[in-house]
Amino acid sequence: MSKWLKQFLFGIWGLLLIPLITPILKKWLEENVFSDPNDVATTVFRNAVATTAFDNLVALGQQRWFKFAVVFSTGVVIGVSIEWLNRKSDEKKASELRSLGSKFRSLSDSLKIRGASSGWPDNVRDLKPAIMSALGSARKFHLWVPDEHVYQLPDASFLCEYFRCVGKLLEDGQFDKAKSEALSWKPFLDNVTLS
Repeated sequence: MSKWLKQFLFGIWGLLLIPLITPILKKWLEENVFSDPNDVATTVFRNAVATTAFDNLVALGQQRWFKFAVVFSTGVVIGVSIEWLNRKSDEKKASELRSLGSKFRSLSDSLKIRGASSGWPDNVRDLKPAIMSALGSARKFHLWVPDEHVYQLPDASFLCEYFRCVGKLLEDGQFDKAKSEALSWKPFLDNVTLS
């Protein structure tokens, strides 16, 4: 929805609320502003302008069609607000998933470099906090992630390829494919660790 249309809807809704708050405003003005009966300006303003305006607004607020318009516009404003919040939430989630994909790809590159040397899993001890953090973030988005059994494998190739494949899909914004890709790695890890 365009920015101008949203502002127009909120403006109309705000104008429709004026007759509803008029009785409260009138009472407050009478008690606080127009309370001095000896003030000439208060008497003139109250009699000439305020009484007519307030009475007209109160009468408008009591019309059946007006009440329908307020309820209808309130529904539209609530609907627009929910849609906007939902869109913002989806955009934030997509951004976080792309960032996670970038972390996965970076970890894949780091593991690939370290995989050439021997000593798995000791040679990635300094990467372990980053790996655990990335896997924890993936769990938050309901992605399947390997457990501690991955460190019992003979080398880092499983984890390296997992991070590369799933990370690429996340970076490309293909969350559903990334979710199924991540889950497709589960049987392989289960079979390897059981044997």
